[in-house]
Amino acid sequence: MITYAAFTPLLDSIARNVAAAGAEVWAVGGPASITGVPAAQYKPLAFAYDSVWSRDYGPFGIDEATGDLAITDTTYRHYLTRTGDDAIPCEVAGYAGAACYHTKLILDGGNIMSDGQGNVFVTRRIYTWNSTLTEAEVDQLLHDYLGAKTIHKLAYATTSKGAPADGTGHIDMFAKILKPCTVIVAQTTNATFKPALEAAATYFAGLECAPQRTYEVLRVPGYYTGGTWYTYTNSLLVNDHVLVPSYKNGNDAGAQKVYQQALPGYTVAMMPSDDIIKLGGSVHCVTKEIPATPR
Repeated sequence: MITYAAFTPLLDSIARNVAAAGAEVWAVGGPASITGVPAAQYKPLAFAYDSVWSRDYGPFGIDEATGDLAITDTTYRHYLTRTGDDAIPCEVAGYAGAACYHTKLILDGGNIMSDGQGNVFVTRRIYTWNSTLTEAEVDQLLHDYLGAKTIHKLAYATTSKGAPADGTGHIDMFAKILKPCTVIVAQTTNATFKPALEAAATYFAGLECAPQRTYEVLRVPGYYTGGTWYTYTNSLLVNDHVLVPSYKNGNDAGAQKVYQQALPGYTVAMMPSDDIIKLGGSVHCVTKEIPATPR
């Protein structure tokens, strides 16, 4: 799912690559058609919306006990001012004919990552958002609504005043699980970001991901310049394609090589992201996966 609120050239490119990967493109506020996207794979959705950040407010697809699709609707952090965005998960559920389960848990989708085996990774920013709840209550909601069995809590880079240095404090700004037992973590010499990134890399390297096996940790460069954190971990996996941010002054070739080596046989598509990253997000932040419904 993408939302056509801004950055249309990037969204069009994402849509074409998602379609090429064999998936459907669901576009909130999208145009009647997108060049390069077959009509059979394109679903424009006429829902109200407020922003482009569909990762953060979008639906979490879950399996019912029957194997049918259902939607978990967490509370969007900006629910008071972006009411259209906050309502979209249940709108999507209605469109898909799925049940929608709302929870008071405040959670930006960019700050949760799962290995599909019950291990859920977040940064401690989630507990700041849910300051009216205890840490145990937040963890219980993650268990009840998102199937978390073990919750891994990582630090994030902060400014001298304690604010997120990347503007979000989201885990997708510095880490991404690519496949079972393989994770990429951003790497930098910047003094503000380096401690949290090295701690994350060390944590994954010592974490058991399968019996008697720990994570293989791959590193990709990250850059902080002009008040912006440029990261290559903010990517999207769709079937056998991976869509990766690219930057005019970055190390695109190095990042592409890491992805290609980690995912042999995948198509690695680089998505120009110089404009959007200045607002604290990129490819992952403007997309949200919805599991295929049974046919």
